[in-house]
Amino acid sequence: MDDPRKRWPELAFPAQEIPVRQDAGKWQLRCVVRKKWVALEPEEWVRQHVVHALVDSGWPLGRMVLEYPVRFGQVAGRIDIACIDRDGHVALAAEVKAPQVRLDAKVAEQVARYDLAVSAPKVMITNGLRTAVWERSAEGKLIQAKQWPLPSSA
Repeated sequence: MDDPRKRWPELAFPAQEIPVRQDAGKWQLRCVVRKKWVALEPEEWVRQHVVHALVDSGWPLGRMVLEYPVRFGQVAGRIDIACIDRDGHVALAAEVKAPQVRLDAKVAEQVARYDLAVSAPKVMITNGLRTAVWERSAEGKLIQAKQWPLPSSA
């Protein structure tokens, strides 16, 4: 079976050395956060590139959690990538989609619902081709940011 990445678009993130293998006829990649082999799917390919880009911009790998569980009232879900600050709070909540998934209001609403539970200072959605970032204002509102989310120095 051919490498599925040949059929996927080139991502807007810097190329990374992400180990990939074929095991029992299934393609897998090595997750740098979970430190194990996982299924090589388009969304996971994007997620690993986002993780590497976040680490390259100063977010500590050791404080990243994938599929971070959240609950707000009846709303339950999992934040794709949660970057945790030194106090144990979510500093960045990132929702990752496969490249073919459009970043529309539905995707933004999904991460906004999860954010109700964590009130992260920074929120991001990406499909590997496009990325949107919001930062929380002093008044507590999320305002669209023009730059990549950088960790706070605190």
